[in-house]
Amino acid sequence: MANISIYVPDQEPVAFDLTGIEQVTIGRGEECDIVLDHVSLSGSHATIQSVDGTLQLTDLGSTNGTFVNGEQITEEVVLVDGTQIMFGSVEAVLSEAGAEEAGRVEGGLGSGSGSGSGYGAHTAELSDVSNRPDNFKNLSPIEKVVKKDVFAQVAIFVGVLAILAAIAVIGIATTMSAS
Repeated sequence: MANISIYVPDQEPVAFDLTGIEQVTIGRGEECDIVLDHVSLSGSHATIQSVDGTLQLTDLGSTNGTFVNGEQITEEVVLVDGTQIMFGSVEAVLSEAGAEEAGRVEGGLGSGSGSGSGYGAHTAELSDVSNRPDNFKNLSPIEKVVKKDVFAQVAIFVGVLAILAAIAVIGIATTMSAS
């Protein structure tokens, strides 16, 4: 039984059971089987399909690429247990462990159970802990956006304003003393 654990930045990880699927599309678009709301994904980013009992991953010409174990893929790649995948800057791991062991999947792909949870027509229960492997590395070429400290931005703005005011006072004093 294969499942894919997906780690969208700043969201709880989810897992989807891939057992018995023929093909599943992953992307940001609502027409995808697994919809992931992240700016680094294309509308239709990649597909996973079952071919002769093996799972194969194909990039669909995505803008930010699909990477398998750190290498960008340009053709179909066979997935095995422990394969690390990056859809843009969204991390994923394929696991041959049962979805029940992962403790997160409520309904498998193709179950038709809609929840409106933002992940297409698939219902997934979120985990309290991450099953991300210890050796998992962020291979994304995209830097993580760090939120800026508002207080620091205000302090810098006030400082720049004070410097400009001081320059203006010096300029006025110089013109007044020259006259």
